[in-house]
Amino acid sequence: MEKYSKLVNKDYRLNKNYRPSNMILIEPKVKGNISANRKIWINKETLKKWNLLVEEAKKENYSFAISSCYRSYSYQEKVLKYYIAKEGITEALKHVAIPGTSEHQTSLAIDYFITRENKNYYDINDTMEEYAWIKNNCYKYGFIIRYPKDKEYITGYIYEPWHLRFVGDIASYLYQNNLTLEEYHKEKIKVKEICR
Repeated sequence: MEKYSKLVNKDYRLNKNYRPSNMILIEPKVKGNISANRKIWINKETLKKWNLLVEEAKKENYSFAISSCYRSYSYQEKVLKYYIAKEGITEALKHVAIPGTSEHQTSLAIDYFITRENKNYYDINDTMEEYAWIKNNCYKYGFIIRYPKDKEYITGYIYEPWHLRFVGDIASYLYQNNLTLEEYHKEKIKVKEICR
């Protein structure tokens, strides 16, 4: 089932008025959450699978929480303006999506952070054992690392180990074949052309 495999990127945009259905509101559970001052909306199935992932991680003494999920077109405009003012347009566009091209607008993308010894870690990197766990287990719950290392030329974004995308049933296939969502869709197009 490919219900959650919608491709959203710099080439495949969402309408300004696009708002996904099947979203629910959750309250940030961790004090100090950067989203504590705004509400977090998330796709129901995405949240269900995220909660299963979090419960499994707890068994290994790892703790994760959501810092960002759904962002409206207008909110993404604010995010982009903030980073352009802070870093300049060239740097900002390496990691911030132009409104309409953000996966966050689908409510299927999660930016997460790590909690450890009463501290929150948002700047996630390869040296963290929690990240190694996420990288090697998230596919079991329908998630992928959306912007992996060494695939920037394909995704159009810098490596973001904190950004997960819920893709549902195809996650295992993507993980096992080291594919991005872009590569998966390109592969699907080739198969369709061969089958004509």
